[in-house]
Amino acid sequence: MSKSTGKKSAPRIAVRPVVTATSNRTRSTASHTPYVVKHHRPWIFWAAGALVIAALLFVSSLADSNRPGASSGISSLAVGSRAPHFAGTDPLTGQLIDSTYLAGRNFLYYFSAGSTCQACMTQAQALQHDAAQLLRDHITLVMVTNDSATSLAASARSYGLTIPMVADPGGVMTSRFGAVGGGMDMGANTADHSFVLVDRHGIVRFHEDFPGMWISTSALLHRFPTME
Repeated sequence: MSKSTGKKSAPRIAVRPVVTATSNRTRSTASHTPYVVKHHRPWIFWAAGALVIAALLFVSSLADSNRPGASSGISSLAVGSRAPHFAGTDPLTGQLIDSTYLAGRNFLYYFSAGSTCQACMTQAQALQHDAAQLLRDHITLVMVTNDSATSLAASARSYGLTIPMVADPGGVMTSRFGAVGGGMDMGANTADHSFVLVDRHGIVRFHEDFPGMWISTSALLHRFPTME
């Protein structure tokens, strides 16, 4: 029996492709990086946006509180409402002007800062000059200023005014009639350049502020409703 003389072949070993741990970690990190960024960015944007909006609202509130004509917390006397009681003494004549005693007449109250405001006194001169137009429409004019009685009397003489007038240095009646905090924003309890028309029944028929510090009598009358 013959012996085989051939060499034995080496056993075959299956070689698997080597995948290093490093390549796996790199691929895993790269594939997850976009997800991580997308997960956190919306929170950053929302937080930044909220801060911007809050800042804008704060600045806007400051601007509104400081702008001319900003509300002072005193509401305007609404058209159709009943006018509050009015009473004061004319510093020129000493005559009492009282809405209770003078019921049955249409009154136009002209509120202004008074002698410290030249435009206000010039407006009063124009109204006095055109008194006939007011009387034709059955309207009696009363000027109300924030002067002291002495200052108002002196200023009235200087401007040649003889129309009925009342000094309201504390701004009590001015505030009661809501003639504060309109387009002029002259300060606490200081009158705006305002007109309040009250009919013979004590009802407010017109109430408007004029920041331009002037309106002609004819233009003013055209804004009024028909008065009896």
